[in-house]
Formats: sequence, C-alpha cells, structure tokens
Amino acid sequence: MDRGDGIAVGWLGHPIFRDKEGRKLSVRRMPTFFETLQVVLVDRDGIVRADVPFRRIESKYSVEQVGVTVEFYSGELNGVSYSDPATVKKIC
Repeated sequence: MDRGDGIAVGWLGHPIFRDKEGRKLSVRRMPTFFETLQVVLVDRDGIVRADVPFRRIESKYSVEQVGVTVEFYSGELNGVSYSDPATVKKIC
C-alpha cells in the first residue's frame, strides 16, 4: 500500500490460495492476448485448478466452482482468511 507516491507504508501480508482439497495454488497472470483467462491459479505440479475469466460464461474452473480461499501470513492481515469469491478475485 502507498499514498500515491510509490513509497510503501504498509503490507497486507503474503496470501496463500487453496482449493477445496487444500492444495496450495499460485497465481499466474496470462498475457493480454489470452482474453478469456486473464488470471489462473495453478498447483505445485503446474496444473490449472482455478481461474478468474474475462468472460464468465467460458469458465470451467472459476473461483466460485472450485471454492478457492485465501489466507494471509504476516503483515497487517496476519491470520485473516477469506472465502467470499468476490474478495478472493480482488486479491488475485
């Protein structure tokens, strides 16, 4: 977080994303020419487990369908967990 001058004044923490089965997911951003999948979440084997699609109708692994949650470690939100899909998408 900053006040617009680029100097950090706080840190929310390190987000850890998990699916229903408890697998840790990493956020990957796709290049802009992949307009249908702007953000994907992959497990440690590189398998896509969830996505935040550009067009909702084309989603197979949406955050809502997969049940992705996010928990923060360290920082201002240490120990806070979110399961609301809108909040999880915003953090992605």
